[in-house]
Amino acid sequence: MKPELTTLKKLCDMLAFMNLPVYSYNDTDDFAILKIHEMGLKMPYLTPTFRPDFYTIMIVLDGEGTLVSGNEVFEVGPGNVFMKRPDVYFSSGWTKMITVYNISFSRYFIEKNLPLGMDDFLEMDNCNGINYLFSKKDISQFEDLCLEIYNEAVSMTAFRYEMISNLLIHILLLIQQRQDTLQIENQNEKNDVIFSAFCRNMDKNFNMLASGEIDFLFRGREHAGLLNLSENNLAKIISKSSGRTINQWINTKLIDEITYLLKNTDKSMKEIAELYAFAELKQFYNFYKKQTNKTAIAVRNDFNESQNELMHIYRGDSVNIRPSW
Repeated sequence: MKPELTTLKKLCDMLAFMNLPVYSYNDTDDFAILKIHEMGLKMPYLTPTFRPDFYTIMIVLDGEGTLVSGNEVFEVGPGNVFMKRPDVYFSSGWTKMITVYNISFSRYFIEKNLPLGMDDFLEMDNCNGINYLFSKKDISQFEDLCLEIYNEAVSMTAFRYEMISNLLIHILLLIQQRQDTLQIENQNEKNDVIFSAFCRNMDKNFNMLASGEIDFLFRGREHAGLLNLSENNLAKIISKSSGRTINQWINTKLIDEITYLLKNTDKSMKEIAELYAFAELKQFYNFYKKQTNKTAIAVRNDFNESQNELMHIYRGDSVNIRPSW
């Protein structure tokens, strides 16, 4: 069943259209708070489609429903806080309604009562709606704030909207804080994926060097190209994710590979230098000394002269592990 389409914009008109009570304490089009669970909705309940010209926050303490804002669909349940922007089609369907609060406020209310710092947040990244799940402890803060707002609204005092705006700011800041936390978590997850891909690509590059398939060591520029990122952006991601630079990772891997060959093979210095794409033997010597504070020749000689328990293997002696060998 599709919801009935209307072009109604004002909350009072929408409530009247659904034959729901229009409370006298909501005496302006610029702000309203509703205890939806006390409005006599029979479950399941499907609203018509409206096009509200105000922001809406729905705080679901206990309830289950589906909210459609523009072309985006949001499932809500206990602990969800949903917020939609003005001037988009909106409808909702509910299967459970125990405790749900609805707060509506216009752009004029924002301009008049809310600090300028909230403007960017209220743009909502041009999304039709946002929907966040809060813990029981956190959602209880929303309930307390809703009750305070409700009590101020029904008090009909002359300065109630000044008090309400301060409480509303608190609600918006809680939502913004949750948004910022999730964005950081999402960015960290994305960065971790990129870092893992970088490590895999680095290993692949070294494998291909070792097998002689290529003769070029990838640095930041090449790795960035593989990941469709700018070199500067990749550098920031790797540094933030690992605390090390791209070159530090590559150089550590390169030293490890070279050192293994120095100790465990009879490859000449020239062969090792060529294998890992050093243009000149002198460049190879200088790089190794700079990274390890030891010369490549000294590392090989020290290892060969050591009393390592496996020394006989590196002398060329054969050790039979199994009798059949």
